[in-house]
Amino acid sequence: MSNLSDPVPISSIPSLNAGLTSATVQTMTAALGTPREPLTTSCQNDKGSAAVARLLEIRRMSPRFRLNGIKPALDAVERIMAKLKTANPELFDKLDTEGMLCVRHKKPTDGSVSHEPSNHSWGTAVDFKLAGGQAPGNTGPNVPRWIAILVPLFNAEGWFSGVGFHARDAMHFEVATETIHTWKQQGLLDAQPPHPAVVAGNTAPKPGGAVSPG
Repeated sequence: MSNLSDPVPISSIPSLNAGLTSATVQTMTAALGTPREPLTTSCQNDKGSAAVARLLEIRRMSPRFRLNGIKPALDAVERIMAKLKTANPELFDKLDTEGMLCVRHKKPTDGSVSHEPSNHSWGTAVDFKLAGGQAPGNTGPNVPRWIAILVPLFNAEGWFSGVGFHARDAMHFEVATETIHTWKQQGLLDAQPPHPAVVAGNTAPKPGGAVSPG
C-alpha cells in the first residue's frame, strides 16, 4: 500500500487547476476590501478589512483542527472534508493545518520579498500538513501523495492549488479568482456585523510554520 507521504509526479494530478486562476490582490480588494498597512510577514488579524470581519467564523473541520475564515470558504472546506472522510478516511484522520486567516504579507517559497497582502489576509486560503509533519512548500516536480489527493477535491470547489504557482507551494490552497467573482455575484460576500471574538481568534498559521506565497 502506498504511503500518504510518497512523492508522486505533479503531472499525474488530473486537470490541475483547470479553468482556475490564482486570485490577485486587485480581485481580493475589490471583493473584500483592503487590509490595513503596515503589515509584516507575521499574522496581524486585527488589521483585516471590515468586509472580512463581517464574514469570519471559526469552524471545526475534523477532530484534529478548526479553521478561522470567511463563511463561504468554510462552507466549501466543510464539503471537501465530508468527501475526503468518505473517500480516504486515513487522510481525513491525519490531515492537519498551518491555518487559514492570517493578515500579513506574502511569503513566497523562492525566498523573494513581497509587499502584497497574502490571500490568507481575507480568510480565503488554507495551508495543510499531516499531523506530526512539516507543511510541504516547493517540492519540485513531485508532491506528497496526500497533496495529489486533495488537489482535485479543492479544484472541484473552485479553489486554486499552490502546486500551480511558479514557485510551487504544495501546502497552499486558495479560493480562485473565478470563484470569488461567483460568490460576489451570488451575494455570499455580504454579511452581518462582525463578531469581535472571531476576529481576534488565534487559529492562524503558527509562527515559523507556513511559507505560503498566497
